Amino acid sequence: MTLETPDGLMVIKAAKEQQPTLTIVATSSDPRSEIVNAALAVGAHHFIRKPLSKSDEIVIAFKLASERKLLVSEANKSTKVKSPSGHWQDFAAAYPYGIVLGDRAHRLARLVAKKHASCVITGETGTGKEEVAKLIHRMRCEDGSKVPFVAVNCATITGNLSESLLFGHRKGAFTGADDSTTGYIGEANGGILFLDEIQNLSIPVQQKLLRVLNDGSYNRLGETKTHRSQFQLLAASTKDLDLEVREGRFLLDIRTRMMGLDLYIPPLRERREDIPPLLALFLSSRDILLSSRDFDLLVAKLRGFYWSGNIRQLFKSLQAWLLTCELDGLDLSADNFPNFRDLEPLAKPIDGVRRELKQEGGMDFNQAADEDRDFEELVGEFEKAIIANALNRHQSIGQAAKGLNLPRSTIDAKRRKYSLTGV
Repeated sequence: MTLETPDGLMVIKAAKEQQPTLTIVATSSDPRSEIVNAALAVGAHHFIRKPLSKSDEIVIAFKLASERKLLVSEANKSTKVKSPSGHWQDFAAAYPYGIVLGDRAHRLARLVAKKHASCVITGETGTGKEEVAKLIHRMRCEDGSKVPFVAVNCATITGNLSESLLFGHRKGAFTGADDSTTGYIGEANGGILFLDEIQNLSIPVQQKLLRVLNDGSYNRLGETKTHRSQFQLLAASTKDLDLEVREGRFLLDIRTRMMGLDLYIPPLRERREDIPPLLALFLSSRDILLSSRDFDLLVAKLRGFYWSGNIRQLFKSLQAWLLTCELDGLDLSADNFPNFRDLEPLAKPIDGVRRELKQEGGMDFNQAADEDRDFEELVGEFEKAIIANALNRHQSIGQAAKGLNLPRSTIDAKRRKYSLTGV
């Protein structure tokens, strides 16, 4: 194929079309995440940043590219799954792991477990990111293997504490270091290291983590001896890691190292069809019998809430329902589900936002260009109007994000920023 204006992305696309079996590694001195995403979108299987200091980097890059190529190929294969049917108690049998995931997400988790692949799990607080990580661990242990699972909440560790907890330290390395420690990375050797809220790690700690991900080597705090640990990295974040890279808060090299098998968990308000199996699993785990009538009535009630806290909030509310009925001697029925003040009703206030903007005359771009007003304030008003109208046009945040060509996590963050609850 002749390229009149050959650039890297066009070459990758042409190579992919003419030779679909090629394993493609892209490289550029431009570190922006949108460059990485664009290369992967047109067919590259991995990305490395120039300049390349060692030939080993190319060998590692092609090894990772080959692995990702195989993983993506297997993830796209369709498999049949049994859909739950019949009485609501059948839901428990349909979800033997006690976690409700869509077909593709379940297959992706199975593939991540089978191939010991890195994976980034994203979603709002309370959507069950750690439960997905534990599911992947259970899948790895199905053959009877004893696989370590080390979970770390990066939001709760800062400064030297994070380096010490992750990599371990030598006795006497700092005041209070009365004993040498292995560290989470050492404990995860041969198993899974789950880093929740990974974006909270400082840049120096991220740099040390990158070294481990590249060749398995690291040093404990206060010593020069090199240790080694090989583990499967699972990471979770409530933030858009690509945005974190652009803002300089997250290393592009780590994001690239984990890119390819992201698993997004939608908020509960966008998957209200999952409320029946979630309720069934909650009841079954506590050996609670509920009539089909009460089950259906309770599902209808639960579907009427916004669930800003997602599955965690749902289960906490159900637990409070059980305790309230026991405390007050009430029958365990849908009629006795309390009116919790912190449960927001599911509404569509986006229309209200749009009407308010119209009543105020709307945002006149020409008028704004001729006025002296705070720039950030103007941009914020325009952004709010654009996001509000996009959400009003579409049935879900995912569709609105696609319409604006934005990551869904970005548009959802802006929706929360401007209090545009709904959709």
